[in-house]
Amino acid sequence: MSGPNISHGLIAKLLAIPLIVVCVGVLIPGVVGYKLLERQAERETHEKALMLLYTLAAAQRNAASGGTATGATTGGFSAHEVMRDYNASQSELPYRFHQVMFHPTGAADRADAYESRLIGAFSADKTLNQVEDDIETRDGGFRVIAIPLRPPGEEKHPAIGASVIYIPNDFVRAQTNAIFWTVFRLVGLLTVMGALLLIWRTQVVVARPACQMLETCQAIQRGEWGARFAVGWPDEMTRLAVAFQRTTLWLRERIAMEEKLRAMFQQFIPASVAARALGKDSDKILAGTRHSVTVMIINIRNFKLLMEHLPPEQTVSTLNEFFSEVNRVIVTHKGIVSKYLGDTVMAFFGMPLGNDDHPLNAVRAALAIPPALQRLYVRLDEAYGWELGVGIGITTGEPIVGHFGSSEHMEYTVLGDVVGESHKLEAITKSVPEEDTVIISETTYRHIMSEVHVLDLGERGAEGEEPIHAYVVQGFRSEARKVLAA
Repeated sequence: MSGPNISHGLIAKLLAIPLIVVCVGVLIPGVVGYKLLERQAERETHEKALMLLYTLAAAQRNAASGGTATGATTGGFSAHEVMRDYNASQSELPYRFHQVMFHPTGAADRADAYESRLIGAFSADKTLNQVEDDIETRDGGFRVIAIPLRPPGEEKHPAIGASVIYIPNDFVRAQTNAIFWTVFRLVGLLTVMGALLLIWRTQVVVARPACQMLETCQAIQRGEWGARFAVGWPDEMTRLAVAFQRTTLWLRERIAMEEKLRAMFQQFIPASVAARALGKDSDKILAGTRHSVTVMIINIRNFKLLMEHLPPEQTVSTLNEFFSEVNRVIVTHKGIVSKYLGDTVMAFFGMPLGNDDHPLNAVRAALAIPPALQRLYVRLDEAYGWELGVGIGITTGEPIVGHFGSSEHMEYTVLGDVVGESHKLEAITKSVPEEDTVIISETTYRHIMSEVHVLDLGERGAEGEEPIHAYVVQGFRSEARKVLAA
């Protein structure tokens, strides 16, 4: 997902609610306002029409009292002149005025069929003083307001004519539309300006920092842990971006530390075992538990030769080479190097992830150690004439397995009689003339007796100690079968 898509999507989401609110806020008040404006326009139009009619009627009466029965001219004033003057002052009103008579003196006062019916209605009903009606003509629809013309002083006399005013139906609607759309354009202009301002501020304040954070995330996914982005004016999004950046730096340091711990952990545990163990609950791994494991003690033969004849730095480098090879073999066979004790290495198999093959894995590792040390043996033999070797004692039991030590230094190791028994077996190897000797206990032998050839040494032990049944491992049965098959 790209940054611009994020920006556009974010702006669309942020604008959705304000636009909906504006639309609803304009629609509902707009409909109500339009109806109110329409009613107001109708009322004002009606009032103006009535005022015009009664003004013309008054002019007609004045004209009639001056001696003109038809109201054509009186004392210098006539109804037509009043209409002309009124139209001059109210030119925005598209009214049509017509004054008609039963017996017109000119074509201007002649009534059409509809107006004749109006005069007839006023004549038939002497109490009828006003008629309002809606009609449709070839020129469109009109609102008609009419009042009767009667001789002055004879209000009960039949009507001799009528003053009629025609108001176009679309006039009220035009007035309403003009006001409404004027207001709508103003509101729309303000809405567009507000939306543009909101889009701009959203782009600057929200979308741009969000895109920068997205780009930083993508850079971190590519392994660019040093990726950073600039922050602008201090606001909520900027504080969020700064917090995100600080979290990224903290995460980088945390992951670097965990990688370092993983690397250190894998120095003692096979990579596959470490990966599985790191995925488990740390409390379950760190907590002490009694579990079946196989313990191995490895001791270097003729270690005093190194101490007495090599300089300290060569002694350290030789021991480190020895320990590196031993550690590699143990880790390869799913074991853990627990500790180094001078010329002795302690390791165990079966934890932190339990498996039923730990006795066999331990014996396989023990038989693989001498071949792994051959280059070191040959070099020391050629340089000094020393014949080195290893003695390995292996036993199986259920000791306590866990982390032991203080808060400053801890060891993941085992605690129990099985450790002492392994030391005893390693000590018995010194009585065997071979340089490299692997001795296992009866407990271990019972687990792998179908896999190995052994030499039964019987009960062995130092004076005053409880004897232990020991077996010298001479090889695997599968290897012997391969030799016989060949």
